[in-house]
Amino acid sequence: MGKLILFAGKELPAGNDMASGASFQGRRVLATSLTADDEEETSSENSAPQNAGSLSIGGKSGGVHPISWRRNSAISCRSLALKCENEGGLDEAVLVFDEFYFATKYRDLNNAQILEELIGSYQYLTQELISRFKRRTEKSAKIIFIYKSNYSLCDGINSSSVRSSGVELSNPMIAAAGGAFKSFAENIAATLCEESGITPVLVSCDTANELSKRDSSLSVWLCEYLDAIDNLKKPLSPKQKVSWVKAGAKNPSGFGILGF
Repeated sequence: MGKLILFAGKELPAGNDMASGASFQGRRVLATSLTADDEEETSSENSAPQNAGSLSIGGKSGGVHPISWRRNSAISCRSLALKCENEGGLDEAVLVFDEFYFATKYRDLNNAQILEELIGSYQYLTQELISRFKRRTEKSAKIIFIYKSNYSLCDGINSSSVRSSGVELSNPMIAAAGGAFKSFAENIAATLCEESGITPVLVSCDTANELSKRDSSLSVWLCEYLDAIDNLKKPLSPKQKVSWVKAGAKNPSGFGILGF
């Protein structure tokens, strides 16, 4: 049975290419989805679904199982983590911050919504996933942060090429949320440096990166990179764990290529 991987942060259908890329690599894939018929969330773990089929919301799509996530609900984060555990437990959890995607999707939301949905949501979910990873003794897990950065309004002022590109620029709140995600990911990785059962991986994908334009290719590369980590003779060093790797970098036989 293939590894179980979760993609959270770029909800289906927008995240279908990224999720499908991992499915092509033999993973069993869960991907967050905002659906009209979201399940009623509850704080009681005993009321959570106990069978594997419960995760298939709206059926399968290209080998990807949608799983509901209300970003502004800490209870929903807990429920999502529990559902993953009921599937047998995650091998890999990927939290994706696609800043260009958010710059378009969230341009009209108020500041409070952005704080909840693009900052608080990732922190709530990460804490729930790590908490459950730490309870396990039978297998290790990886938590991966993918930061796809975007040009900001400030970049547009400083660069004529950015101004004339016609791309959606990140407004102050979106740009700040991206910075918060980056800092949070780095420091979560730092807290996990000595955790033998959890390996953090930080992946950067800037606007000039070719994989930034092709989520399916990015996902295929990521799966190959994660498999290469499993085959290392020595585990990643603490410095490697807190360093950003550029999407598309060679397998981590050496230190790799840093993204920042």
